Amino acid sequence: MQVKTKLSTSKSKHLVKSKGCLTSNFILKSSRVVVFIFSLAAILLVTIQLMAQANVSNEQKVKPAVIAIVGGTLIDGTGKEPLANALIIIEGDKIKAVGPASKIKAPEGAQKIEAAGKWILPGFIDCHIHLTSETSDLEYYRDSNSLATLRALQLMNMYLRCGVTAVRDVGSHVEAMQALVQAQKKGYIDSIRLYPCGDLITITGGHGYGMHGSLAVDGPWEWRKAVRQMYAAGFKHIKISPQFTLEEAKAAVEEAKMLGLHITAHGGGFSDTMPPTMTKVAIKAGVECIEHLNEMDDETLDMMARHQVFNVPTLYTYYASYQRNDINRFLIEKRHWSMAMHETLFKKVYKRKIVMGIGTDANGEYRELYPRIYFEEMKYFARLGMKPMEVIVCATRNGARILGLEDELGTIEAGKAADLQILNADPLKSFDNLGSPEVVILRGRVYKF
Repeated sequence: MQVKTKLSTSKSKHLVKSKGCLTSNFILKSSRVVVFIFSLAAILLVTIQLMAQANVSNEQKVKPAVIAIVGGTLIDGTGKEPLANALIIIEGDKIKAVGPASKIKAPEGAQKIEAAGKWILPGFIDCHIHLTSETSDLEYYRDSNSLATLRALQLMNMYLRCGVTAVRDVGSHVEAMQALVQAQKKGYIDSIRLYPCGDLITITGGHGYGMHGSLAVDGPWEWRKAVRQMYAAGFKHIKISPQFTLEEAKAAVEEAKMLGLHITAHGGGFSDTMPPTMTKVAIKAGVECIEHLNEMDDETLDMMARHQVFNVPTLYTYYASYQRNDINRFLIEKRHWSMAMHETLFKKVYKRKIVMGIGTDANGEYRELYPRIYFEEMKYFARLGMKPMEVIVCATRNGARILGLEDELGTIEAGKAADLQILNADPLKSFDNLGSPEVVILRGRVYKF
């Protein structure tokens, strides 16, 4: 009995100890569970707060910024008389409202840009440029596509500072154009609007054959295929050379229109390889635009007017060549005739009310003329009889029409893209007042210079 009692006592003590351990373990585990639950709750709380902050941040990003340009004289690009003391409201990347400051109220909290005593114009458009053009033959053979891309971007940024907010490139390194367009879409670069043509479609041995940015093909089906290739490569504009059969040009035009692309043709003339009759063939084929003013007879001009074909004269680049005695060296003796021809044709085009745009086309050594050449082209238009307001329309609304973007760009109207410039002096008094805006707004973003 005594032994049993001892054993019982020993077991009892062991049980008490075991219960104590169990209790301690239970308390320890319970504490850990409580800590875990509190930790989890804290994490969830922080997560909810972060999500709430993220939602607020996203709402702030989604909510477009509102800008009010107050005062100033508005030249809206439509050709209307200037509007004094205007008010323009921009929401995000679009123009929300335009009108007299006496009739429109700036929204509360809007970022105000005081424009009293200044002039407000749409951003300008260059309809004929070669962004990657080299300044010498050495650059042509030496420079990589990467360097050509950076050269193009430099010119685009140069234009931004001058109030030119969109360009149509009609012949450059294709890879460079693709890279710049993709970089803009992905937000890697922030520069002016770019609308490239891709490869110049030409014939074997034709204009541009063997050069960067050209594609030589022969026969209607190959021309049709070339347009499809440019479409597949992401280009929305097509340029064809001035040598082709009517069947080839028609095939290209039909394919372009079917794919929703815009198509322009280099104007024929100036040499045996570019006969003047090619311009007439291009018009018959149905192109939308003719580049340059080269040896066109009255019948051709009448066809352009009748079919509402656009024109980009690119006068000043010829004039610069004339000044340097460098007009297509085989025509040096005819340089006076050349300039007289261009100026006469311009007046005939103007008389027929054919829509013209501003284009620069300063290749090679003439690249040094940028960005001044754009405004020299505008001055040339005025010198040949066009009114200052009409020239501004050529640089704005007409440019948008040539790009096929009249509903989006080119004028300062509600619903249009917020691409504007603010000048310190009246451009209608002198085009010397252009090219150095105080403010440029592109896609609703403000740049102050």
